[in-house]
Amino acid sequence: MKIEMEDSDMKSNGYTKRYVSIKEVSAYTSLAENTLYEWAGQGKIPSIKIGRRVLMDLEDIDRLMSSLKRTTNQCETTANKIIGDLHGN
Repeated sequence: MKIEMEDSDMKSNGYTKRYVSIKEVSAYTSLAENTLYEWAGQGKIPSIKIGRRVLMDLEDIDRLMSSLKRTTNQCETTANKIIGDLHGN
């Protein structure tokens, strides 16, 4: 992922950020900032705290998001369970 950089020199050198703020992770994943702060505080998501700043490694975020993916089979099982519950099965 390329994050928009403030410094034009970094942009021209093809620099991409590896460590990003919660706000940037929120934009990257579409997860709420509050959720990310909670997960970081609970240790559910790797983070780096420097003073008041919380940074996250995009490689860790990508691994986490991949681990949360449901397979097609899981989706079908969940849908069948819901349908069965609706029909009283």
